[in-house]
Amino acid sequence: MFNTFFMHDALTNRVGEFLAAQGLRGPAALIVVAVSGGPDSLCLLHALAALARAGGPRLHVAHLDHGFRGEQSAGEARAVAEAAAGWGIPASIARADVPALARASGEGAQAAARRARYNLLAQVARDTGAQAVAVAHTADDQAETVLLHALRGAGPAGLRGMRPVVGWGEWAGGMLNVELRMLNAEDNARHSTFHIPHSTLLIRPLLDTSRAEVLAYCAAHGLSPADDPSNRSPRYARSRVRQRLLPALAEENPQVVAALGRTARICADDYDFMQRALDAAWPALAVERPGSVALGLAAWRDLHPALRRYALRRAAARLGAPELSFPQVEAARAAIDAGSPRRVEIAGGLSLEFGYNSALIRAAGAPPEPDTPQLAGGRLALVAPGRTPLGGGWACVAAEEPPAQPSPWWVAVSAELAGELALRRRRPGDRIRPAGGRGGRRLQDFFVDRKVPRRLRDAWPILVAGEAILWVAGLRADARAGGRGGAVIWVGIVRETE
Repeated sequence: MFNTFFMHDALTNRVGEFLAAQGLRGPAALIVVAVSGGPDSLCLLHALAALARAGGPRLHVAHLDHGFRGEQSAGEARAVAEAAAGWGIPASIARADVPALARASGEGAQAAARRARYNLLAQVARDTGAQAVAVAHTADDQAETVLLHALRGAGPAGLRGMRPVVGWGEWAGGMLNVELRMLNAEDNARHSTFHIPHSTLLIRPLLDTSRAEVLAYCAAHGLSPADDPSNRSPRYARSRVRQRLLPALAEENPQVVAALGRTARICADDYDFMQRALDAAWPALAVERPGSVALGLAAWRDLHPALRRYALRRAAARLGAPELSFPQVEAARAAIDAGSPRRVEIAGGLSLEFGYNSALIRAAGAPPEPDTPQLAGGRLALVAPGRTPLGGGWACVAAEEPPAQPSPWWVAVSAELAGELALRRRRPGDRIRPAGGRGGRRLQDFFVDRKVPRRLRDAWPILVAGEAILWVAGLRADARAGGRGGAVIWVGIVRETE
């Protein structure tokens, strides 16, 4: 059924160049290849096998019988196993009862099938220690994905479609949770002996290759791929896009697949740019704690609305919530923009609560906030003398009289500095010169010595005058604080109720 004649051609060379760009070209690399038995995956496997025979990466086939089509799909599993054996490639062949999985989870059949399929790929990658998992999505698949996302309404995150390379945490996160039955006995004995390869990539070497090129490759090499009739069923949205919408669009633009591929690449770059902009804003914007993310309102107001949306999506993702819909994001964004004083339910068990200068996104069952002041924003100028809310139920008081009850949360600084006082979070390279100590030391080392929990260090309030550190709140004054002679002003961090 499968020809074993291997030779290099344009498609094979293109796949080889893709692998080389990812550092996967040599025999030290191991790639798990997802093979359904259809033309796309069979083409990919054959091209990879040709590269492997010429000193390329080692291969391991993974195939899942989804249990949809009875003996037909079982026969396809046997054919994939025979092809792998004929080409000298080890294989993991498994079966899952996807219809039962869909009924139990309440998700659609295609979504359940995808989850089971990627579950198998994650397990095989874990058990073999593979550096990458290769799937056979083509340029036509990319065009269909972009159209599907556009029809549902999407921004750059959706219109970027599928990416050529995806990290383990994104493609395999939460996938190791579906019961699979391994069908080849030697695989059962070999499994569960390796570590989880947290750096395993998901790669799509054919994403710039058209379906027509794939079919021509299969014909040129005498390959006989399986035919899955569900790929043409109008029951599924992707099939309708493939059978009806793309051909209609091709009448207007015969290069529509290439055009949609360009759209995906442009949107991918735009999305990456926005994420980098959010990365730069995030330290001054967000304080992350177990079960919650606090967004400083001062930093929030400086964000473009597009970055506000991405910030909300990132906060939800960090809290393990399902991806938020556009209406959910907009409702939360509008509430923060308006400074709503009440608790707002977002979605996925997330709620939005408001402090004096922060909006707190909290997961259901999150632990209570630490009994320690934390700065939700970047730099906060102090009213001196006066009272400055910090959020989270805390305030900073600057007074000319000493506190009635002295504590480590009060410090005396020179009154000459009153107009320059501010609180900020730590920065890379910060150093403190403890009053009464010798020399200076890194603030990071100081936090370690004082056993400050790692999760509290980034947002710990630091009193400064201009750029000079005066006080690590509650822990140690800096020699530059002064306050030993002449007029002083007392600065303390207190509960709002005090």
